[in-house]
Amino acid sequence: MSTSRASSHERSLISFYDPKIAAADAKGRTLASILAWDDRKLESCHDYIQVVFPLPEASAFSYVAPVVDKATFEAFHSRPDLQAQLRVSLARMLGFYGFELRQTDRGPEVARGPDFASASRNWVTRFDHNHLRITRIVRSLRVLALVKEARAFFAALQAVYKSSDGRISQKSMMFWTRAAERPLYLAPEDDEDEGEGLDFLYEYEEKKTRKGGMGSGAKDERGDGRENPTPANDARAKIS
Repeated sequence: MSTSRASSHERSLISFYDPKIAAADAKGRTLASILAWDDRKLESCHDYIQVVFPLPEASAFSYVAPVVDKATFEAFHSRPDLQAQLRVSLARMLGFYGFELRQTDRGPEVARGPDFASASRNWVTRFDHNHLRITRIVRSLRVLALVKEARAFFAALQAVYKSSDGRISQKSMMFWTRAAERPLYLAPEDDEDEGEGLDFLYEYEEKKTRKGGMGSGAKDERGDGRENPTPANDARAKIS
């Protein structure tokens, strides 16, 4: 990616999520205007999800979709106001899927809402484009510092998968698991680490490894006390 394009993506994402700026995306839409759409428009429009839940990888569906670079990554990890806005986006999409985001003494939880039976008909199926959206959302939350919310959403998805009687494919569940548990430098669609991840994501995972899983590190992200597979320092050595 060229420096100019990266800088443009950086500015657009931070400004788009900054509550004091509320900049529009490439199509003239603000975050608030998108989140105000009804469920029918959220379902039928296919080029907003890449802006609301951006990733470090370029979108295969939208050339103008912003990409998370190092400056954007650091901004979200250091600014509670950006995280709060992202949390609002998550709550809206969870409602679209029939869930509710709840804050408890144990941290955020994602539970089935009163409209789950009707809302879930749209995506509790063998495969649906919403499965791709869900993969993106889980990964984006982790990349942009909402690790606990990503974990809560994934736990809710696991519960739905187990109770779906095979209506959700194993492949979709595999991608959701990859999005939730892999080191951030390794995208869900990659079968293995080939050393092509972004440097700042390798550095982030290496720092977590050096700290022994403290903070939002590997131990926290799994939530079970075990390290994530493929330690970041080993993977980085492959391309050193």
